[in-house]
This record gives sequence, C-alpha cells and structure tokens, in this order.
Amino acid sequence: MMSGRRTELSVSYTDDPRVVAEQRVEDYAQHAVPLTARVPRFKLLMANWSLLSAMVWLFYGALVSTLYGTRQAVIGLVLSVVVYSILNWFLTAWAIRTGLNPTLLSRRMFGTYGATLTALLIAASTTYYAVFESSVLAEAFHIHFGALDIRWWYLIVIVAVLPLMVGSIQTWMDRINGYLLPIYIVGIIAAVVVAAVQNDGGSDWASFAGVVPPQARPLPGWLMTFCVYMGIWLLMATSLEFSRMGRPQDLRFHQHVTFGWVYYGWMFLLNGLAGIYLVRTVLPSDPTAEVGVVQAIVQTLGLWGVLLTVVTQTRVNTLNYYLSSINWGRLAARLFGLRLPRAVWVVAVAAVAYLLMLTDVFSSLQKVLAWQGVFLVSWIGIVFTHFVLTPADRRNGPEFRPGRLRAVTPGLGVWVVASAVGIALTQSPQQFPRLSPLAPVVALAVSVLLYAVVLKLAPSSLLRREGDLSDEVDDPWAARLACHVCDRSYTAVEMDRDPAADGAPICAACGEVDTAFIQAVRTESASGAAIPAAES
Repeated sequence: MMSGRRTELSVSYTDDPRVVAEQRVEDYAQHAVPLTARVPRFKLLMANWSLLSAMVWLFYGALVSTLYGTRQAVIGLVLSVVVYSILNWFLTAWAIRTGLNPTLLSRRMFGTYGATLTALLIAASTTYYAVFESSVLAEAFHIHFGALDIRWWYLIVIVAVLPLMVGSIQTWMDRINGYLLPIYIVGIIAAVVVAAVQNDGGSDWASFAGVVPPQARPLPGWLMTFCVYMGIWLLMATSLEFSRMGRPQDLRFHQHVTFGWVYYGWMFLLNGLAGIYLVRTVLPSDPTAEVGVVQAIVQTLGLWGVLLTVVTQTRVNTLNYYLSSINWGRLAARLFGLRLPRAVWVVAVAAVAYLLMLTDVFSSLQKVLAWQGVFLVSWIGIVFTHFVLTPADRRNGPEFRPGRLRAVTPGLGVWVVASAVGIALTQSPQQFPRLSPLAPVVALAVSVLLYAVVLKLAPSSLLRREGDLSDEVDDPWAARLACHVCDRSYTAVEMDRDPAADGAPICAACGEVDTAFIQAVRTESASGAAIPAAES
C-alpha cells in the first residue's frame, strides 16, 4: 500500500532523447506511441503497403478460382474488400486516436495476461507467412536455376534477406518498399501481358467454372470464397499495428487509402485477378499446383520472373519479420520479463523460419489458415463489439495500464469458447457439411453474442484504484513523466502511480513486470469491491 507520502510529479514537455533513440528501432512496442513519434502519411503508406506484393494474394486468387470458378471467386473477392474496408475504417481511427498496438488495445477485453494470446497469435501467424513467402522465393530460384538442393536455396534466401529485415516504420521500411513498389507493378503487368502474347490471348480464365462441381459445394462458391478470406483477418490486426503510428490529421487518408478500400481493392481484387489469369493461362492442365503462381511467373518471364519474385518477397518479408519479431518480443517481455533488442528477435525468427521451411509448408497452408482464421475472427469480433458497446473507450481509448486491469477476464473465456466452436466445425466437415465451411462466420457470431452478454453482466476488468495520474497533468499526451524503474520519460497517458514507491510514476512496460508494483496494486485494489459492469 502507498504510504502517506506522495511523490511530487516532475513534468516535462519534450521527448526524452534516450527514448527517441531507443524507440527508432523498437517502434514503441511496449508503449503508447506519442504524437511526436507519429510518421508522415506517405512513410506509413509505403511501410504498410509492403504487404501488397505478397505472392500469397495471387495464390489465394488462383486457389479460390480453381475451386469455385472465376465468377464466383470474383464476387467473393469484392465482398471481402467491402467488409475489410468497413471494419478497418473504425479500427484504424481507434488505433490512431490511442496510439496502441493490438496487444495493448485488447488488454481491456482479455486482461494483462490474457492479451498475451494476441501477441502470440500475431507472432505465430506472421512467422508462418515469413516461412511461406521465403519458400516461394526459394522455389523460384530452384525452378529457374536448379543445381542445388532446395534446402540450400532455403538457407540462401534466409541469410541473404536477413540484413534487410531489421528496419522499423520510423527508419527505412518505407524507403525500401517505396523503391521496390514500381518494380512490382511493372513486373506483374509484364507477366500478364507476356502470358497473353505467348498464348495468343487464348485463355478460359474468365469463364472457368472450377474443379468442384456446383452440386458438390455445400454453399455457394462466392460465400466459400469469402470464408476463405476470413481466414486472413490477421490483416486487421496488422492494420492496427501500423495505424497506431499515424498522425491524427492524416486519418481520412489512411481510412481510404493506406488501410481502406484502395489498399484491399489492390491487394485482394487486382492481385487475385492477376493470379487467376496467370495460372489459368500458363498452367491450365495443372491449375491446383501449390507453387503454380511462381511457376507461371518464372515460365513467363524467365530470369526477370525470378528477379520479380525477389522484389515481391523482399517487400512483404520486411512486414512479416517486423510483426513477428516485435510480437515475440512483447510475449517474452510479458511472460518472462525478458527484454531484448528487436534485431535479436529478427535473427531468432529467421532461424525458426528456416527450420519450418524444411517441412512441407505449402501442403499445410489450408489447415493453418483455417485454425488461425478462427482465432483471429473471434478476436476481431470481441474487439469490435467492445468498440461498439463501450462509448467511453471508443472516445478515449481503452484502459491498458497493467496496474489498472485484472490479469485475466471473462472476455478471454469468450475468445477461447468461440475459437473452439469454430475449430470443431472446421475439423468436422462430414458431421456438419454446411456449417463446417462457415466455421469463421459461426465463430464470429458466437464471439459477438457471448462478449456482449459478458460486457453487460460480468464484473468489469478494471481494478478499483485511488485517483489517476493522467488526471493530474494538463495534457496527458503532451506531458512526459519519468518512470522511477527504467528512468525513462514517457507520455503521461501510459503512466501510473506505484503504490510500492510512494506513488512514484511507473511506465506501462515496467509496470507489467515489476513484481513489487504488481503486488502493491493487488493489495490496494483488494480493499475495494469489484467494479460492476454498469460502471465500466
């Protein structure tokens, strides 16, 4: 408990130069992003748009078209663009307003420990995508050059791109992706044009009906396509991770372009159409080839196709390595108090990626997508329901300081239950032939309904504490307070008073691992009754 003495606040209104230097690479992974660290719109645009060139978007387009036919696939793609754009419109605004990453943002729903599942899910998913995209590049080298065993190409790809993977949003992720984007655009257009010329314009790509007969489909092809793309709602968490670095004055631009309909229209629809055309035109006799897109590009453009693959995979892996390393770091810091430079986590991700590349990554793609998709859809359902039903958190941002929240909340139980229902349906196509393909939709519905009930009836995740330090300063976004643990000054938005140190300020990162603070907070909050749901 805090003694009668109360440490006086020493407030500054300039950034701590040590924090600025440290966070240029770490990108405030454990902290709220101050307004002074937000980046210009074009820098953020280029950093986030590194994902546009992923071969996996061409692969998905070719996959759903192969299964359900081009027309059904295109309808599903357009529907996906619309839904992604609408949800991201609100989530982008929330992240820019609060400066919080997905893990910090979801602490209010799942608790300080429960929210680590968010970091684990994003870290594992982006590591897997790094494996997939690196494997695509290795396959391109192997197809064109042969000679070496594929395992050597895996190693070469991992080692060669590693130096490029340590950039942050604030440093040079935007520059490398800005330089490479025109090459990607010209390369994809060239591949489509050359494929058309080589085949005299003849292709059934637009009228292809799919290998799964209509009578064998439990649901319309467009709906099954939409459900496949629900499996990558990871992109909404990705948008939260990047949009927290956006400036408030650039909000509308980011809602429309950086994270909105322009972004998803290009990523899903245009890339999907390119993938459908290339595979149906170049490989019509083997449309289900797992590396069909890579084969089509390399066969069409030769060495230039290999170089195009290098460009696309380098761009997208800057994002994969960034997200995986930053989230593994968050997980280790929260669970084990282990804080290492992000460069160390980049090397660790590279090592794990190489080991996973030795497995058959392409054959496991569908199962991994299905499982992770259910978890991510349930997560989005809960986060968005909280956004809609909690006006105070929608306006001011949810509480995320570790000394103000319970370790685990009923919301975590909702997430687990909704995900379990979705996974059970995914794994039971024989028992539930119609519901199984709809597993992400069912998981979404369960998460929304159950969390709405929990939000209404269960005790709040907030701890009852004395006062609030952010109310003691004129402007909590402008004011900087020194943490008595790490001796670094952060914005008052994330600072709390430490009952174990006469109320001295403590930052959000130190608060989640400082045992004396955690114990003192538990003692202080235990003296009061739980906050009813109606007051939260």
